[in-house]
Amino acid sequence: MDTPLPDGVRCPACGGTLEREPRQRIDRLMSVLHPVHRYRCVMPGCGWHGVLGRDAVPVAHAVGRPAAGVVLLWFLAGAVTAVGLSEGTRAVLRWRKAHPAAVATAPRPTGAELDSHYAPPGTDHPGVELPATDGRVATNPSPLTLRRSCAWGVPGANPYRGTVEQALAAAKLPPSVVREIADKAERGWMVDQVEISRHGIRSVAGRVDFNPNIQAMAFGDKLCFDTRVNFPAGHVEYAALYEARGENGETLHVMVPYVCRNVSVLGERYEVPDHPPGRTPTPGSLVLALLGLAALAGSRRHRGMTSGQ
Repeated sequence: MDTPLPDGVRCPACGGTLEREPRQRIDRLMSVLHPVHRYRCVMPGCGWHGVLGRDAVPVAHAVGRPAAGVVLLWFLAGAVTAVGLSEGTRAVLRWRKAHPAAVATAPRPTGAELDSHYAPPGTDHPGVELPATDGRVATNPSPLTLRRSCAWGVPGANPYRGTVEQALAAAKLPPSVVREIADKAERGWMVDQVEISRHGIRSVAGRVDFNPNIQAMAFGDKLCFDTRVNFPAGHVEYAALYEARGENGETLHVMVPYVCRNVSVLGERYEVPDHPPGRTPTPGSLVLALLGLAALAGSRRHRGMTSGQ
């Protein structure tokens, strides 16, 4: 059935009658920016077909010649894809950095490790005592009993009763580091404070994060290697943070929670990048700015074509 356009506008090639055709997927996408329909000329010998705006503004004038709207649509689609890929990659990298244990290939936990892993939130798990054949037991210079695979879920339930020197020596920190951190702890010379939750250990100043799997923690008259923070959801504790340089120039961190004084050697740390607001635009923000400029240019062109009809 012949369906001429409103206001007498007809085929842009020959002026003949146009017949509407089913829209294609690309036409529906274009309609998000500018409503269009697909037409073909029914006049013999013409053969024109393409898409025209619903307000009679030509969007495509001939087969094989893309209109400005099509070019703009593809530009926007490419820009959105670039934003998605960029932000998706950044999100994956952030997740991998914050969850190295989930990324690394490790043997499936068994025995005490498995029990500790599945301890309900808000509960302690004492782990297991290290066997006498373990080298850390044979060279333990402290009176503390050594254990492994614990879960720390009840802050303050079993506060540490030893000294800072004993805990750090049992954890196998270098003697120079033991002396330095013990002296700083006695004088209260902390470098920062940390906020402890089951999801992580973060400095209050926001400059560094730590793995919630604590390398070694002293509690009661024991020291447990590989202690997992197992607080109830939403529970937070605070601790003083001390640091010292190791024998190889590495920075070692020790926290002492206020609630229980459990001297704890922290594991791997994650630097928090500092991007002051408004100083360094992200790739996503740059692309979004380009999208805005492209949309503005398309809108101005559309108004100009409308006024010229």
